[in-house]
Amino acid sequence: MTVIRILLTNDDGIDAPGLKALENVFSQINDVECWTVAPDSQRSACSHSMSLGKPVSVEQQGPRRFAHSGVVADGVYWAIVHLMVENKPKLVISGINQGANLAEDVIYSGTVAGAREAVLRKVHGLAVSLVEGIDFSFAASNVARLAVQIAKGAGDTPLFLNCNYPAGAFVGPHICRLGNRPYKPLVRPLSEEGKNAYLLGGPPVNRVEHPAGTDMALIERGVASITPLRIDQTDDAILKRNELSFLSER
Repeated sequence: MTVIRILLTNDDGIDAPGLKALENVFSQINDVECWTVAPDSQRSACSHSMSLGKPVSVEQQGPRRFAHSGVVADGVYWAIVHLMVENKPKLVISGINQGANLAEDVIYSGTVAGAREAVLRKVHGLAVSLVEGIDFSFAASNVARLAVQIAKGAGDTPLFLNCNYPAGAFVGPHICRLGNRPYKPLVRPLSEEGKNAYLLGGPPVNRVEHPAGTDMALIERGVASITPLRIDQTDDAILKRNELSFLSER
């Protein structure tokens, strides 16, 4: 029997219920060896920052289970380059995040960064989020199925996937592209003695029409979404149209 080695991480912290739901479901699958390396507390919206030049402490909390003081990418890097270097995981799963990571959220998301760091280390990466609610059981069971399919069916080129689940029972996940999720621009001053302090960021804008075939449109219909992402952010269309010719040396 071939054992599938999986690394779990998240940005909600090692005690988060979404992570524990994944640990529980994988503990019941005989041919899966599950490791967990996650931040010791909440690191939401840390994006793909890393603690370069700053020590990251690691505490073992059980068999194949570690908490660290860094951000999400730190833990994935440490696990693949150091902890599991002799036998790398087949797949890194980041989540299950409590809250959506749809559309532009992938830019800011620590959850997505966990999967991205895996891909940079030549390992398949799957970011998983529950859009609303606190019952992770439906999503966790589906993620386990996806994980086995990826481990057994994907090629050598690392997959970078972002998956979102609606609350409760669902259809899917359906493969789709990212949509658009605008947020209200908002800066709120705070009253702090001797300091100019502000809270940044407003809520998502409601009543936006979402094009069919996007993650936003699927979630609105109660359908889980899965979007393939990429590391190379080059805008090939601009290159092809030579739109930056005015910047060329004369």
